[in-house]
Amino acid sequence: MLNSIQDAVKLLLPAKRKTNATSGWVSFNAPCCHHNGESADTRGRGGLVMNPDGGVSYHCFNCNFKASYVPGRHLTYKFRKLLSWLGADEGTVKRLVIDAIRIKDLVAPEQVAEVVEQEEIKFKARPLPEEARTFHELNTFYEISDTPVPDNWHVAVIYTASRKIDLSRYEFYWTPETQYNLHRRVIIPFTWKNHIIGYTARTFDDTVKPKYHSSYEPNYVFNVDKQKSDSKFVIVVEGPFDAMAIDGVAVLSNECSETQADIIDSLGREVIVVPDADKSGAKLVDQAVEYGWSVSFPIWQEKHKDIASAVEEYGKLFVLKSIIEARQSSKLKIELRKKKIYN
Repeated sequence: MLNSIQDAVKLLLPAKRKTNATSGWVSFNAPCCHHNGESADTRGRGGLVMNPDGGVSYHCFNCNFKASYVPGRHLTYKFRKLLSWLGADEGTVKRLVIDAIRIKDLVAPEQVAEVVEQEEIKFKARPLPEEARTFHELNTFYEISDTPVPDNWHVAVIYTASRKIDLSRYEFYWTPETQYNLHRRVIIPFTWKNHIIGYTARTFDDTVKPKYHSSYEPNYVFNVDKQKSDSKFVIVVEGPFDAMAIDGVAVLSNECSETQADIIDSLGREVIVVPDADKSGAKLVDQAVEYGWSVSFPIWQEKHKDIASAVEEYGKLFVLKSIIEARQSSKLKIELRKKKIYN
């Protein structure tokens, strides 16, 4: 069972190939290059090796596409693309996805090797607003000083509390700066590997437009740092408040880039997408199907268009339970639900 992915890949390898007896690397014309904006490879620059643990590593030395499978983890989007480029049909890929899930149940967490299929993803840090301070720092300052408490700071705290976010788990900032109406916004720091790399600032005043003012690098996924290593699921949503409400991750729009998909897949667990129940959410549904992820259409979407709103009425545990119970992995069932909701 542990070698079932390897066995399937061996059957997909082209007849014209070379094997290095010393390293075990198999070379053949890379099937990925023309999918990545390069000319088709005719010089055998695709390299693949079967690892002793049952894993598979692939590297193209032309377009630099990399993908790997590690026993104990799900099949990533990039590895599924590699399988299809090697000639696997949709049914074969789905069967291997299920095999990977079964193998995960057989592999102890401490035996799961680190994924090295791509260079480490990094984000160039962008600073918070110059005068931004955490709610805790501001609360302490105003308690011990004679400085009058700014009305906007008071409203920011009330607004954040009304969103039913666990303030002991998530940190928020406020600033008196008026540029971009920052003084009428709650600042959510964006972290990567526990370092601040940017932020978004959500207005608490309906007269302020746009709703969000943000500063961060493209392809960032919010709240990855807060994901627990032993979780069976990761819930993917559009906005940061939705993510914090149920401890999920947010792609920060109604689209998920391939880099973001790689980040999410690297968590090595079942991915459940919960799109907003407005027309823009249909795009994220389509991408979830493309990436091979589950999609959930909870019953409360008839009343609430997003998770944060549902949590405010029903509570976190009920909303989480309803998301997991309503998830669908069948492409046909997802498409039928999508038509019902978005048409």
